[in-house]
Amino acid sequence: METKCKRNGCKKAYNENENNDKACRHHPGKPIFSDLKKGWTCCNKIVYDWDEFMKIEPCAVGKHTNVEVTEGGEFYQSKTVENAQKGIDNFANSAPQPVRKIDDYNKEEAEKKKLLEQQQAKVQKQIFVTPAGKYKCTNKGCLKEYDPNENTECFYHPGEPCFHDLKKFWTCCKVEKYDWDEFMKIPTCAKGSHTPKVV
Repeated sequence: METKCKRNGCKKAYNENENNDKACRHHPGKPIFSDLKKGWTCCNKIVYDWDEFMKIEPCAVGKHTNVEVTEGGEFYQSKTVENAQKGIDNFANSAPQPVRKIDDYNKEEAEKKKLLEQQQAKVQKQIFVTPAGKYKCTNKGCLKEYDPNENTECFYHPGEPCFHDLKKFWTCCKVEKYDWDEFMKIPTCAKGSHTPKVV
């Protein structure tokens, strides 16, 4: 009778009679989802594309297990909130700043905006084209290749993936799952246009 392995990066069906110390290739560390970065703490590899994250090779070998693995602990936590609180504390303890005239402030902001627009104009972004001559959609839940000359609809998740304790869901549709494979199969909840990947 086959059982499904619970280790991250494996999740394969196995027969206990054939289980051994080299049967399971997996990630013993924590999955990282911080800002746009994705990766595993155990193999110290960071990517930005979801497909590339799913293709990261497991870095450990061992036996399959049908027991929920806790060796990786909870998901890697971003330092964004902690850093923001430090900024608030530093501001509260800093000396009062001199009052600035609104006209001076508006003038400085206009100059900054103009400089930023000039810098952005110098960076010419190009749309990524696959070897098949198609564009690749970057909408979450889609990530498909498509022909820009064909009017195809995009089915995607407008929200963000959320990983809390053992629960996995999208903020836009909140269908909660505990198994990674089931999370990946959650149907998309929005329809619109593809967003091409730029490089």
